[in-house]
Amino acid sequence: MKGYCKPLDSSEHFLQKEEKSIAREEKQALEDTLRNFEESILNGETKSENKVWGSNAEKAWLDYRLFEIDLRADYDAENYLAQTKAYLKDSTQILIVKLKGLETLDRKGLLVKDIIQNEEYYLALLDEFEQSELPSRTYLYFENKIRKVSLEQANEKYQTSLILNFVGLIAIGGLTFGYFKNKKEKPSYPPLSNQEKKVKNLIQDGKTNKEIAEVLFISLSTVKTHTSNIYSKLGVKNRKELQANS
Repeated sequence: MKGYCKPLDSSEHFLQKEEKSIAREEKQALEDTLRNFEESILNGETKSENKVWGSNAEKAWLDYRLFEIDLRADYDAENYLAQTKAYLKDSTQILIVKLKGLETLDRKGLLVKDIIQNEEYYLALLDEFEQSELPSRTYLYFENKIRKVSLEQANEKYQTSLILNFVGLIAIGGLTFGYFKNKKEKPSYPPLSNQEKKVKNLIQDGKTNKEIAEVLFISLSTVKTHTSNIYSKLGVKNRKELQANS
């Protein structure tokens, strides 16, 4: 029937609502961090040396804000994206400024497109965040967005590869052989982040979400997000399957 769409069952609907709620919490944590930092500058409360944000964070923040104002004066989406990413890559090493730049690109709807085109750059940027002393809540929104896009790209490449293999095997009369070959192939998923590895190990040790949150000093919603990412990357459906693969 034209226009027919399979309705979501109650569990799917609940999971979608929970994922949206978690994403809102993560985005709110990011926005609070950026707003509090800017307010601390306006109130003259920042320090020139800070082991979390890096040295000269205040000056770097103000320099970026001036750069952004100049760039908005003659706004063009492609130019804005190119110049902002170049600024974050070459003109600053201050992590709070990098977070602000990513937030700006996301707010303007330019981030996902660039993640697709420059996946390695963004995965490397995540590693930079994870190796720093940044609290995970400050970049968790971007981590999940980048990992999700990366996972979707891996799955899309895998599906494309299957189609090309199928067509090629038909051309040489190997349809049967191709079917069994493709059945055995597995997608190449992105690796687990450092935090996801910790959560995975604790799950395999039999820890509950609450216990994991207490051990890692993170929120329960963050544990749920990491758990969902782990299931997707490892191709398992639940805790039982994950523990069976330990």
